[in-house]
Amino acid sequence: MNLELTGLVEDFVATKLLSKVELDFLEAELWETLQHIGEITSLSIAPDEITQGLNLQSGSSWQLCCATVLDTVRPAKDSRTEQLRKLSEKFSLN
Repeated sequence: MNLELTGLVEDFVATKLLSKVELDFLEAELWETLQHIGEITSLSIAPDEITQGLNLQSGSSWQLCCATVLDTVRPAKDSRTEQLRKLSEKFSLN
């Protein structure tokens, strides 16, 4: 199984389904991003068809798409999407 953030987000947009292993992988990827956000100089932008499929603004990052997928499938008390948005603004990654 080839796990890659972009491919998994694309799969979710297409099918609305991901396995537990795939969701765990996305959780780990997002956790890494959040832990090292101060070291990141830029975030890769997802294509419009992906951001639209997740009801995100055009120009949103793959990482924000990942956070939105996780918030949709595994809601948490604190929104991962909002947490990443705030950190992206703080570190000027928007």
